[in-house]
Amino acid sequence: MFKRKKSIDFYTKIRSHLWPEKGLLRNFLYLWKRLFRIPDSTYSVSMGFALGVFISFTPFFGLHLIISVVTSWFLKINIFSSIIGNLFGSIISYPLMAIGMLTISNENTSKEWLHIIVNFIKTTIPIFSGILIIGFILSIICYFLIKYIIGIFKKNRPNRGK
Repeated sequence: MFKRKKSIDFYTKIRSHLWPEKGLLRNFLYLWKRLFRIPDSTYSVSMGFALGVFISFTPFFGLHLIISVVTSWFLKINIFSSIIGNLFGSIISYPLMAIGMLTISNENTSKEWLHIIVNFIKTTIPIFSGILIIGFILSIICYFLIKYIIGIFKKNRPNRGK
């Protein structure tokens, strides 16, 4: 009943998963508008977004979304806004961490575990301490910015259904 008249080939299916037909900007604007329409307090939404941004700057690669959801649930702030903040912060934090790793790290040709661990500690601690400071400052800026924008949006939005 709801099938296409002409089926999609394999290449088109893969391409649509990597790059949507309408573009990534449309998806980003959808999430951005959805953030402002969350029926929760301004504090909860903006704090969730700021928490998501901060957690995206932590060195736990691959666990950012899980940590963000669990922390938001534990602190009783908006989980969806935390996920959006995490996705936003990842766009900024991953290139910064990659640049830091490339500039600070040096090639270690040693095969001994102790030298590998010492070299890893010497290169990662400065990167992650610096990136956490940047993440903390950016999350504070995002908190106040999102809180201000949501406050304006909710003030100007007509009450629907009330």
